Amino acid sequence: MTSDELAKSVRTNATVVRRLVARLVEAKLLKAYKGKTGGIELARGANAITLKDIYVASSGKALINTRKKAPRKVCPVSCSMGELMGDIIDGVERNSMKYLASISLASLASKVKQNA
Repeated sequence: MTSDELAKSVRTNATVVRRLVARLVEAKLLKAYKGKTGGIELARGANAITLKDIYVASSGKALINTRKKAPRKVCPVSCSMGELMGDIIDGVERNSMKYLASISLASLASKVKQNA
């Protein structure tokens, strides 16, 4: 399957697919082969690749992004918000990454329904 065909199947642009593949190759989740008979394959077994691996390789950023604004010095709530929300966001991030790490690519692939 070409990147154009894959892009059409997931309703995106082929450039997006190629950029994602490049990130996954860089993270050593995929192996890429160039040339006329080139292609890509998993760099290790699907059981050994988790959604966390894929997310970290493809995104490189936190699941929850917050804007960093200077607190309003006269307001105790504003002055405390960064630390309070930081603790909550850190907990959500930890739990989310733990959950993503518990899901293998193989387990997802086994749930893909084949066309009749």
